[in-house]
Amino acid sequence: MQQRETDEWAKQVEQERKMEALEHLFSKTKRSQENVLSLFQEAWQGSQSEQRLGLIEETMTEEWQKRKKQMYAIDDQVKEARRQYQRAKFASKGAGTHATD
Repeated sequence: MQQRETDEWAKQVEQERKMEALEHLFSKTKRSQENVLSLFQEAWQGSQSEQRLGLIEETMTEEWQKRKKQMYAIDDQVKEARRQYQRAKFASKGAGTHATD
């Protein structure tokens, strides 16, 4: 009977050790999983921020190109208006010279 109790006690101790080992492994696995998830989240956020920066850069480039086209169009209009003014001024001088002749 005493041998049987000793064997039962030994089995119980062994089961408790196995449970402790399992709990330790579970805890370690859980920490590893949390670490992997954290790394994944950081990588994803980094990717997201890079994507956001890429989108911002793309939008700014498009906006800059649009403004540049507008600026060139306005510059062309100003040059054309200046040419027309010069022509009108020259024409009026020519007309004035002919009128006084």
